[in-house]
Amino acid sequence: MHKQLGISLIEVMVSVMILGLGLLGLAALQARSVIMNQSSYYRSVAADVSADLSDRIRANRTPFLASTDADLPTPLPPNFSKCIQDTSDHDIVNCSTQDTGVQAYLVSTEMDNWNQYLRSQLPGATYVLTAVAGQSAGFFRYNLTINWVDNRSKTSSVDAQIASYSTVIE
Repeated sequence: MHKQLGISLIEVMVSVMILGLGLLGLAALQARSVIMNQSSYYRSVAADVSADLSDRIRANRTPFLASTDADLPTPLPPNFSKCIQDTSDHDIVNCSTQDTGVQAYLVSTEMDNWNQYLRSQLPGATYVLTAVAGQSAGFFRYNLTINWVDNRSKTSSVDAQIASYSTVIE
């Protein structure tokens, strides 16, 4: 009878196959991790961009809050929700329904600059800003929804996923 010394070729091939499958699994896990990391990054950018708009709105409403003349009625600050993103060209913000005057110009400029910033930070970004009922002392509350294309997990642009971030600005 012949005694076996060492391991056979079949045992080596099975071991290499198991090792290969394990490495393929790790590669797939790494790829999925990169995809999720990019989506998380986009979500954090959306939060930062919405905080930027919140700061812009508060900065434009500060002069109205500081009005101390009791004899004059306190004017309302401009309504930022009257500046809407053009549906055919998302790079354009239309503030034509805004009241006239210096504040309307400032709001128009702020919203145009903010929209350009938003579009440069998130792919295919759009926004909807709506005034909410229940304003405190006549000052507007807003719902802001930012949408962008998050197609990292899809192979074709047809399957692109629209991601969304919503917040309330007071």
